[in-house]
Amino acid sequence: MELLKVLFSFILLLFDPVFLIPAVILIIIFVKKNRDYKKCAYYQVTKHPYLSVRHNIGRYGEYLTYKRLKHMEANGAKFLFNVYIPKANGETTEIDVLMICSKGIFVFESKNYSGWIFGSESQKNWYQTLPTGRGRSHKEHFYNPVMQNHSHIKHLRTLIGEQIPMRSVIVFSDRCTLKSVQIHSNDINVIYRYNIAPVVSEICKQTPLDVLSDSDISEIYNKLYPFTQVDEIAKVQHISNIHNNLNGKSVRKIPSVTPTLIVQKSEMSEHTTTTESISAPEDSVDVAESPAVIAESKPVETPQQPAKCPWCNGNLILRTATRGANAGNQFYGCSNYPKCKYIQNVTNSKMV
Repeated sequence: MELLKVLFSFILLLFDPVFLIPAVILIIIFVKKNRDYKKCAYYQVTKHPYLSVRHNIGRYGEYLTYKRLKHMEANGAKFLFNVYIPKANGETTEIDVLMICSKGIFVFESKNYSGWIFGSESQKNWYQTLPTGRGRSHKEHFYNPVMQNHSHIKHLRTLIGEQIPMRSVIVFSDRCTLKSVQIHSNDINVIYRYNIAPVVSEICKQTPLDVLSDSDISEIYNKLYPFTQVDEIAKVQHISNIHNNLNGKSVRKIPSVTPTLIVQKSEMSEHTTTTESISAPEDSVDVAESPAVIAESKPVETPQQPAKCPWCNGNLILRTATRGANAGNQFYGCSNYPKCKYIQNVTNSKMV
């Protein structure tokens, strides 16, 4: 009887105008934001649902960076996101946000961090200081984003040519404080997100003549777009390569993936307490969750294969990819996934 009274009171509460009206307003706001979001380039390229972006720190930082520059589309600019550029050694390097416009290409590295940020252009590791309460703080280090973006641009030039002007811009969250960041090069900007529009506008003004026509912009966009649509195994391999570089291990390759395949994008996020590689020579990532590869799995049974994960000593599980270009291909993944993202290729290709 008491339970019925509680349920009845709860139902009445739901229809109380004091609670119902704000709820309706919130729903209307969400519907409008979601509708506008689905019209924007970020959704058109990534296909990430609005809520998955809103609750993922890394993605949300990229989206906010794009929103600050969205007005550039009226002048013919085109945007790409999470561009997996191939490297000579078979690995990939991931560009967060790319803007192709009449003045050239802007390569943005998004750092949606909080806390105090310290670093210099030539310093391999940068530092983030986070308060822990009672006057105490905790220091994290992450790979120099200037060097990271330099690597992005280097491999991008190899792919599309040396003649196109490219500008490196490192974008930090408005929630952090660039306490001591020293940049000496004139062609590199390390800025807060709120300042990105005026900075980009000023850079464009410094290039009075257009260097790319509308057809040039479309040609570059069409060439790079497929590299935003890689499948899940390629993204797992990207993360695995970085971990292998961190640990000084040889990289185990997964079968090559055709970049034109359009599949569901991965779930990736960025911690405020960063997990970037501090010793990766070129590229590093902020990863809280690895791409989820939907696969059949069974324990490793063959003695020829390693039974233990070399990263965390977990059991290796034989998995079979069920989608993308590698559907049917087998690979070994760690049983501690998603905490551990180690993968190892199996030499045989398709399952019979």
